[in-house]
Order: sequence, then structure tokens, then C-alpha cells
Amino acid sequence: MKQRAPFVLFLFTVVLSFAAGIPASASSSAAVPLQGTPVTGTVVDQKSQQPIAYVSVGVLETSTGTVSKEDGTFQLTIPANEVSKTIRISAIGYEAKEIKAETLLSRHTTISLVTKPVQLAEVNVKAAQWKTRELGGNAGPFTLFHNAFTILPRPLHENLGRELGVLIHAGDKQTFLSKLNFCLTSNQFDQVKFRVNLYALKEGKPAHNLLPENVYVTVNEKKRGWIQVDLEPYNLYVQQDFILSLEWIDCSPRTEFKALTLAAAMPAFQTIYHKDASQDKWEKMSAVGIGLNVVVQQEQ
Repeated sequence: MKQRAPFVLFLFTVVLSFAAGIPASASSSAAVPLQGTPVTGTVVDQKSQQPIAYVSVGVLETSTGTVSKEDGTFQLTIPANEVSKTIRISAIGYEAKEIKAETLLSRHTTISLVTKPVQLAEVNVKAAQWKTRELGGNAGPFTLFHNAFTILPRPLHENLGRELGVLIHAGDKQTFLSKLNFCLTSNQFDQVKFRVNLYALKEGKPAHNLLPENVYVTVNEKKRGWIQVDLEPYNLYVQQDFILSLEWIDCSPRTEFKALTLAAAMPAFQTIYHKDASQDKWEKMSAVGIGLNVVVQQEQ
């Protein structure tokens, strides 16, 4: 069973490590072993044979995973104790595919995904008064605590796919998502790309993605502090509680580790979730806040 260090310790480790300019690990036992077998491949659309960007690729329910590049290529190292396990390849708008890891070893493989029709939920917007609300976490730039996207000693590309999210209590009222806000406390990359995800809840954890299409956010020039993203063009309505998450999917340069953290806070008044790799299990953290929220218009 994978053991995890208490997140409080993780947060203090992040503070001390970044003071020295070294990204921190969530825990030594959560890190991917250095020894293993490399796997490479390209993910394409089955019909067009065009590459699919930013596909989630990883060993199911483990911390071994990555995200494909813009050209659809990916690489990751499979630890010896995981070669008999299943690799899952998934992307919004496509049927997920599962393949035994051992069948991908020692050769570059082209993996094709079949498009999946997106069933949009019917939205009935009634004439009513709407109230603007900000839901989620408000941990800001002046904090001693940080949620790190980087975990050592993994290679940088195997940190891509790490995801941090917050439970949003929207209730059963019609809710329109207007703006996304998140606070980066460290960012040493020339360019960072994130994917925004919205998950339904099942048994207290994130389940299927509610988004009909990818929502990407690009941050340039090592920008830090609060960043706002306009969600209105995506016409997103929900009528339930959901998890809002930020997934790290790309960066420049990709050649070296640099600091990348979201603001955190203790104590917290939100429920936070994290996933250490693209196909890993979700873990819940009840005592840690986050600088991630959404501005909504909600029916009165």
C-alpha cells in the first residue's frame, strides 16, 4: 500500500525547499522509482490520424503517469512492479483506452482513440434574479504554505498531469460559471499551461468530467499572484456540487525542474483534493486551503 506523509509536513517541506531553490517532494514514498522500463508512444485520432494534444497517460491508480505533448507524443518510465498493470489513455471527447503496460515495452507505439459524442445537459434558464458569488479557496500570495506541482525525484515530464482541486458547494440552483481565479506563489517557467477540469462527485471524490471540451490556461513570463480566466465563452452551467481543479499539462522549458506552486492556507474552510499523476487515485485533504476559486452567477 502506498504510504503518504501528512500534508502539513509536505507544506513545510515545500517552504524550506523552495527557499533553497529546490522543488519539494510530497513524500519520499510517493515518488516514482528511478529504475524502470521506458515507454514511448503517440496518441492519434482514429479517424483523422491527427495527433491528440495533452492526453492523460498513466498506470491506473498509481503515481506513474504523464500528459502527451502538443504533437501527441509521450514518454514515461514503468517501474518493474507495474509492468503487469494497466495503462489508461484518456482525453475529453474520446473513449478512454486501457492497455497492458507490458505490451508497450521496448517499442514506440501509436495509440488511436475513438471520438465520443458529447451529451450536453439541457439547460433551462428561467427569468429570475441572479446573484454573483465567489466559491472556493482564497489563499493569497502572502502565505507560508504552498501546494506544489513538482515532486522529486520524478523526471519533469512525469510531473505533468498532477492535479489540485477544491470542492465547490453550488447546491441544486442553476449556476453559471463566469470567472476562474487562481494564485501562483512560485512560477519560474517561461510558460506554463494548465487544463481546467470540473468533476461530478461520487462517494465523496471526483468522478466523471462535466466539461464538453478542453479549457486551457496559459501563463507567460513567470507570472505570479492572482490570475483570472474568463469562462463565459464556454457557456458552463451546473446544478450540483462539483470539484474545480487545475491540472498542470505543459511548460517551457521542459528540460529542468523549476518552482511551481499554488497558494495554500491553514486552517482551511474548504475540502481539497489532489492527484499525483494523470491516472492516479484522488486523495482528500480537509485541513489545507487553496488559492483556487470560481465566480458564478446563481439563481436566487
